[in-house]
Amino acid sequence: PGVPGLKAKAKREPRVKLKQLHWIKVNERKVAATIWEKMADEKVPLDLDDIEAQFAAKQIKDIKKTEEEAEGEEDAGTGPRKKKVVILLSANRSQTIGVLLSHLKMPHDEFRKAITSLDVTKLQPNFVAQLLRLLPSDQEVAALQSYTGPKEDLGAAELFFFELLCIPRLKPRLQCFVFILEFNARLHDLSENVEVFSYAVHDIKRCDKLVKVIEIVLAIGNYLNGTGPKGGAYGFKLEFLTKLADTKTADNKSTLLHYLVQYIDKEHPDLIKFPQELSNVEIGAKVSENMVDEISKFKKEIKFIYEEMNRPYYKSHAKTDPCGAVLEKFYHTAYHDMDVLEQNKKDALQMYKELSKSYGEDELKPDEFMTYIHQFSQTFKEAHNENTRKKEEEERIRKRREDFMKQMEQKERNAEARRKARAGPTSAATQPAPKSGAKPDASSDAKPSAKPDAKP
Repeated sequence: PGVPGLKAKAKREPRVKLKQLHWIKVNERKVAATIWEKMADEKVPLDLDDIEAQFAAKQIKDIKKTEEEAEGEEDAGTGPRKKKVVILLSANRSQTIGVLLSHLKMPHDEFRKAITSLDVTKLQPNFVAQLLRLLPSDQEVAALQSYTGPKEDLGAAELFFFELLCIPRLKPRLQCFVFILEFNARLHDLSENVEVFSYAVHDIKRCDKLVKVIEIVLAIGNYLNGTGPKGGAYGFKLEFLTKLADTKTADNKSTLLHYLVQYIDKEHPDLIKFPQELSNVEIGAKVSENMVDEISKFKKEIKFIYEEMNRPYYKSHAKTDPCGAVLEKFYHTAYHDMDVLEQNKKDALQMYKELSKSYGEDELKPDEFMTYIHQFSQTFKEAHNENTRKKEEEERIRKRREDFMKQMEQKERNAEARRKARAGPTSAATQPAPKSGAKPDASSDAKPSAKPDAKP
């Protein structure tokens, strides 16, 4: 029976067999108050001929054969009808395992031997790590163990899991295998992190310019705070260095950080490039965040190897299962390498402890300490660049103004010269002639009469 109030959905029969869409239908009882309630798909004009042409299903002829015909076909080389494959896993799991198997370039029995003997020459770390993540669940193991039919009828994923389940202590064995395969790369990375961290500590410890810059910050800060409760400070927490830009100037056009850079650039130019002496601090801050935890985890995994190799199973199956001997041999080498790494870590942390104490920050974690120093050095450098660009822009504006004033002055001089040039000839031509009988002007060209010499 249909749902009350819901119009029955009519079905149309295609003229040919078509490919099927494997969707999940919405429950009729949940259609109300959804977009589906008002759907009118039956009114959509479809080109049925085109659909049938594009999506026709392949036709399989159902031909009844006699035993003689079947035998004749088998003799002709087409072979017997293929048996149905038994699938015990979900479709998604089978597909995922199938993708993994596509990268496996060896028979299953050879693969099982490589896992059993921890043969590092046969398998890649990524493959074994992925296999560890895809191990069958308890439910899948139960399904596989309860299967009593022929194994050759099983799918590829099921057959592969059957091979795996034959390996004793499968999961811990794979965990050890992954660790062995990744050991050298991880040891190298951890050793490099400790080394970089040590370099970062040395950079800060040797950077006298940083200390001088901090001293200037303290001087400015104490003056700004005056006689208030925060004035007269002997020092400040390093986190404050990252907040210098939060204090604006009176006109809100600059900051305390930019003023500090400007002051140092003018009074102590030798300090301006102190960030260049802290090149390892940025990466040191990053690696120090998880360095101790990663080394501790590494150490625990080596301990797991030790515990696994001492399991009673490996002692009692030493002749048939080489895994125990392989683990023991690996452990002695790994333990020595771990011992060196652990000592280097302790030395680096001791240096940091001394450094942080000298800054009055012995409670700060290494990554926090170095992050403050790195952020300050970066913002200092950026502020210096901004000040430089501002200064250059002001210089360009001053130069343009100066050039403009010179041009205006030159134009004024040129205009004055033109006025004088026009005024000179005009005034001479328009001067009135002297009247008849008038005495010549003293400035005329007539020579004055000579006076008689005085008598002696």
